Amino acid sequence: MAEPRSEQQLDSVFHRPQRGRRSQPALSRERIVAGTIALLDRDGARALTMRKVAAELGVHATSLYWHVERREDLVDLAVDGILAEAAAGLPGPEAPWARAVKETAHRFYAALASHTWAGEFAGSRPLVGPNAVALSRRIVSALGECGGSEESRAVAIRAVSNQILGAATSAAAMSRGVHDEARAAAVSASEVLAVENGYFEQVLDLVLAGVEAREGA
Repeated sequence: MAEPRSEQQLDSVFHRPQRGRRSQPALSRERIVAGTIALLDRDGARALTMRKVAAELGVHATSLYWHVERREDLVDLAVDGILAEAAAGLPGPEAPWARAVKETAHRFYAALASHTWAGEFAGSRPLVGPNAVALSRRIVSALGECGGSEESRAVAIRAVSNQILGAATSAAAMSRGVHDEARAAAVSASEVLAVENGYFEQVLDLVLAGVEAREGA
């Protein structure tokens, strides 16, 4: 998550005109997104290729290339696809800024953490899809209500962003079992808990308390 940038700066599947259907069975972006998510959920990130998604959809790879240019397009579409539900129920403008940030950040995090592949991709790709942008803009607008300088708002945005993406990445790593050695080597109960549970809500509360104290919100 980051403050929205100019769309002209990125070559993204979301910024290219969608092509019409040309194949049978007919492909649509919605089918491609659903098939990509199904493949990733079942087989993991390493299994994602254009050819495997085409097979998942029951079409030839050339039909898929009519709609997306490369594997990264599939990644971006899938990540934004799993954020759709989170972006559909954002706090309204009447919500206090801290509650709006916390609820939106939690929805963002929970959507990413619910898929073992999503945190890794979200941390390495620009989140410029419509659902990611809606979530990010709600957080940015809420933090903007605190006042303060442009620099202090940028710091607050980055802190919340790092918490969302970092916690989601850690949750995904735990679900894949890659932290077994870290758990075994932890020297205290608090470290074990920190590895197994990112304390997302508590850490976010600390971040927001710091924002409030700094700006006197």
